[in-house]
Amino acid sequence: MQRHLRILVALLLTVGTAGGSWWAGYRSEWFRYETLRIVGNAQLSESAVRHLASLEVGAPLASLDLDQATARLAAHPWVADVSVRRVFPDTVQIQVREREVRAVLAAGGVWLVDRDGKVFHRAMAGQLDHPWITGIPDDLVHQEPALAQRIVHDALACLDAAERVANLSSDRISEVRFDVRAGYTLALPNGGEILLGFRPPEEPLSQLMVLAKNGVSPDQRPLRIDLGTRTQAVVTPLDPPRL
Repeated sequence: MQRHLRILVALLLTVGTAGGSWWAGYRSEWFRYETLRIVGNAQLSESAVRHLASLEVGAPLASLDLDQATARLAAHPWVADVSVRRVFPDTVQIQVREREVRAVLAAGGVWLVDRDGKVFHRAMAGQLDHPWITGIPDDLVHQEPALAQRIVHDALACLDAAERVANLSSDRISEVRFDVRAGYTLALPNGGEILLGFRPPEEPLSQLMVLAKNGVSPDQRPLRIDLGTRTQAVVTPLDPPRL
């Protein structure tokens, strides 16, 4: 019995020594951070990602604070989601999912809006080729931001419904106009207008599809198509926009 106990103690000491040696190596120069691998970045440059992550090259890989690096990256307005992980023996991989611009908001400035309706960054000159959301009063943005955000969400719902129900892709819609009395209007590049009102956008856009089957197309010439009521659609020819 005592012999068996001595053997067991010897084995445990051996395993413990080996484990301690491995852990020491894990935290020492055996595994040091040398390489940064970045995946998914387009708006964020590699240098910007490195700066935000702020990881010390040459430090033990196990001692890097990846939670702080993740938090710093996640705080950037272009970052929708990010993960940071160790890849042994010497690499940190940063996987970035950037925000996708869905629209441009004109309210107290010109802003980018992502697909979730988040207003996340000021728009630059080369970022304006998206449908615009207009008509939200500046004082509403400051005094009732939750209501202004709801209007933005509903405007995006109009865009989504236009693509899904009426086959109106984003490049066929130049603007979603909001009016406190008239509701939402889709403005087309040819100067035409499709008034949706305050109803769920799928309803008036279904009416638009009925009109299209009867030969009324907003693409052929500028039209003002008023779909604000359930009982009728009012179609009015408009003058072409002046160039």
